[in-house]
Amino acid sequence: MRPQYLLSLLLPLVAIAGNLGYAWPGAGIVLALVAYPLLDLLLGESKAPPPTAASPHFFDAILYAHVALQFAAVGSLLWLASGTGALTLELALATGSTGISSGISGIVVAHELVHRPRRWERALARALLWSVSYLHFETEHVHGHHRTVGTDADPASAPAAMGLWWFVLRTVPGQFASAWRIAAQRSGSGWRHTAAAGLLVSVATLAAIGALLGPVAAALFAAQSLVAIELLEYVNYVRHWGLRRQPGERVAAHHSWQSDARLSRWVLVELTRHPEHHLTASRPYHQLRSLPDAPQLPTGYFGCFWLALLPPVWKRVMMPRLP
Repeated sequence: MRPQYLLSLLLPLVAIAGNLGYAWPGAGIVLALVAYPLLDLLLGESKAPPPTAASPHFFDAILYAHVALQFAAVGSLLWLASGTGALTLELALATGSTGISSGISGIVVAHELVHRPRRWERALARALLWSVSYLHFETEHVHGHHRTVGTDADPASAPAAMGLWWFVLRTVPGQFASAWRIAAQRSGSGWRHTAAAGLLVSVATLAAIGALLGPVAAALFAAQSLVAIELLEYVNYVRHWGLRRQPGERVAAHHSWQSDARLSRWVLVELTRHPEHHLTASRPYHQLRSLPDAPQLPTGYFGCFWLALLPPVWKRVMMPRLP
């Protein structure tokens, strides 16, 4: 058992506490964007191998706890916003904290579960993606990104010349368009088009929240989804930036950036050991290894956040690290 992975549950718990009035509503923002980047640097790296004899039940339980906390966080935000006639600073801070929490409990955990062989776990992943209005991610990620990673055909792989802001503006519609094409090819019928169905479900959900809880609640639900999506695309940017693969070339460790920063590994359930995920997508997060031939980020995903926000600084730090 590796109890340090329990640290991943702290952020959603802080967001829920803020939404319910037991903590400052902006505490999740400070935790994720100030404390975690500093801890990424201070705690350093660990290339420790995965626990070979550990039972998977503990590690799976952490994922299932995230599912429950995700809906508790979004539900508590909607409860806070229900009946409110105007946006306040408290609601804005709570939305930011909840959105950051959704980026982890909603999307990072969904990313893990969409690759699981059991149908009910993939259903949990879809429920999480529904909570952040990004249901087409499963289709695009599994059937698109994993096949085209590092090529010009992949909207989630940024070339070295591209900064974060332009990447986000390009990749969000690009991934939806890719998911739409893939769904059309796989379904052969509009009745089973997963991207269209996901869009309809998201629109219907937003309309239902507006009708039941008011327009402010609907706006905050959309805003927390947007924050979570922006964080996902930031992660897509840093884990594939500048690493190119020729069409037909086999996916290798050097096509994804790796980080062994302890804090990012624990909080993001080993998302930073991304190179091996692309080599063996079905491998559970707690079994992912640090690969010696993978290019290395200067720190963890939290620590890289502020670098990536400033494209000239990011490129100055990262260009010498390109393979």
